[in-house]
Amino acid sequence: MSAARWQLLPRSFFSRPVLAVAPDLLGCVLAHETDDGLVAVELVEVEAYAPDDPASHGFRGRTPRNASMFGPPGHAYVYRSYGVHWCLNLVCREAGRAGPADPAGR
Repeated sequence: MSAARWQLLPRSFFSRPVLAVAPDLLGCVLAHETDDGLVAVELVEVEAYAPDDPASHGFRGRTPRNASMFGPPGHAYVYRSYGVHWCLNLVCREAGRAGPADPAGR
């Protein structure tokens, strides 16, 4: 992966229904600069959760734990699954409505 060919996605990219955003995330690279260097992952799988999907952490409404999921599009909702794995959802749709995309990468 070459950082030179990456471009930032505008927040407007995420201001769409999650079922439109999810397939467009495939092949994108999620990158973060840390004190130890660059961490980057190519997205090879994405799950989309509609607001009325019981599997979505936003299904039962806003809580202190999932509040970022109801925030502005393009923000991250990070949580610990079963006390073992850190998981990331990307906020899609307009602020105030949960519609997360759950990417997986390599």
